[in-house]
Amino acid sequence: MIDAFEPLVSRYQPRLIRASVIGALLCALCVMAFLMTKVPPVFVLVAIATLFGLLAVVKRLELGLAAMLLAGVFVRFRIPTGTASEIVISLAICAGCIALWVLRMLVVDKRLALKPAPTNLPLLAFMAIVAVAWVWGRAFRDPLVHEIGHPLVSVAAGLVMILLPGCLLLVSNNVCDVHWLQALVWVLLGEGLIVLIVDLGYFWSVGPIRAVSSFLQTNGVIHVNSQGLLSMWCMALAMALALFNRRLHWIVRVLLIAYAGAWVYWGFYIRISWLSGWLPAFAAAAVIAFFRSKWVFVVVLVALVIGAGGYYYRTQFQEEANVSGSTRLAAYRVNWQITGKHLLFGTGPAGYASYYMSYFPDKAMASHSNYIDLAAQTGIVGTFFFLWFLGAQAWGSYKLRLMLQGRADFAEGLAVAVLAGTAGCVVAMGLGDWLLPFAYTNGIIGFDLAMFNWFFMGSLWALNYRLEGCAQGQDKQVLR
Repeated sequence: MIDAFEPLVSRYQPRLIRASVIGALLCALCVMAFLMTKVPPVFVLVAIATLFGLLAVVKRLELGLAAMLLAGVFVRFRIPTGTASEIVISLAICAGCIALWVLRMLVVDKRLALKPAPTNLPLLAFMAIVAVAWVWGRAFRDPLVHEIGHPLVSVAAGLVMILLPGCLLLVSNNVCDVHWLQALVWVLLGEGLIVLIVDLGYFWSVGPIRAVSSFLQTNGVIHVNSQGLLSMWCMALAMALALFNRRLHWIVRVLLIAYAGAWVYWGFYIRISWLSGWLPAFAAAAVIAFFRSKWVFVVVLVALVIGAGGYYYRTQFQEEANVSGSTRLAAYRVNWQITGKHLLFGTGPAGYASYYMSYFPDKAMASHSNYIDLAAQTGIVGTFFFLWFLGAQAWGSYKLRLMLQGRADFAEGLAVAVLAGTAGCVVAMGLGDWLLPFAYTNGIIGFDLAMFNWFFMGSLWALNYRLEGCAQGQDKQVLR
């Protein structure tokens, strides 16, 4: 009887092992977060360091990537820095994985090298410009400007601006198995399902869900982070896989469409006042529909413009125009008074906040735009390289989608999802700091919110490199 199940066990054993490891990582992260509230943090940090040591031994940085995804949504504890800014666990995991990756290249490979990608040069240049801008902003700071907050805030802000592009490079260079790509996508979709259950349970006042979530969050075990563009990536991945991966069972595809619809309900109808939360997701949905078929695009466009747009115009548009519309324009004018005098490399990471508070504290306000923040902090040089990166990312996504057209598998679905997500990110940057969190708005903890964008944009290049290897006969692995 046992022998009859051996072929089935052998077939699904790798997937079961990966699922078990990911589940164990989630449990371990929850336990660590709980222990941080009960014992000196140094002991838990030693445990985290031990975990990284184990990852280095088994040479599986993919486990660290999975842990980063899980920590970004669920882990509540933040490492104190002695200032108002704290370090989130996802940032610590990202930094640790990058350190292990660089160490492996130096010790094992004996060279520092990146897999070819058109985004490498602009990203590396941008990361270097952030460091230059920090030095430049301090060297040429106006003599009447006094730094606000702790001096480490600007250092931490620069570190976040460097680590986020580093996250993209980490994913694109270290996910070498398409099954890990699939696993990471399903990890995010699973996280999103939990977020939906918890948030909708609160909204609908579902007793058991509300009680369990309150207990876990009150006791410091987990939290549920639903901010940033998490909803956009969950919806885009689910919608793209449902419409393009015809190798999935039809029931799974229907469930994915329902899942995407639940995120539309969550983001638009429940949080309709949060424009930067749902508009990027709608832009991503339009891109996915466009590449699926003209008829689907027309249907989605009509639903978005007439249905959602009409509802928004009747219920929220006037308030948004009166409040955010005038506020954004005023913020841009105030920012230009600083940025216009520091065009080359800007005022450095988090630098323009000190100018605000020194020169016109009564007019200081958030810029409500990553593009404005980018120019103010890194000048025209940093902005140039960042826009170059966005263009290379979008064009690379588009070319890969054309190459995969008609495959109707996971690879085509992921390529379309990343292309749509990139378009959503471009929209989101004009509405808030969801790609490069500003130190005095989202803060260093904004790494949790921004990490998903860089993570899945990086997955495109991991997929592209794997497909090139398959085309050259290096790997006969089939994408399903």
